[in-house]
Amino acid sequence: MFGADTALVWDAIQIGVLALGAGAGGAWLFLRHRTSRNSDAIKQAQSGSLEERVRVLERIATDRPSELAAEIEALRNKSVEAK
Repeated sequence: MFGADTALVWDAIQIGVLALGAGAGGAWLFLRHRTSRNSDAIKQAQSGSLEERVRVLERIATDRPSELAAEIEALRNKSVEAK
């Protein structure tokens, strides 16, 4: 039923399966690492913009209303002139 080369064929199949598994595992690890780096960069960017927003809100809360109203009007006038 089996010839003399049966053991060699099974060995070749096993080596092929191991090679495919190692390649797939390496690709998975690479993608996982790259995704992790990207998510870290996104978190840093979001936290930076969040810190800036908090600073603006703190400034709004602590500024005098008259100064704040004048600054808002200046920004409105600036945006109208830009158009």
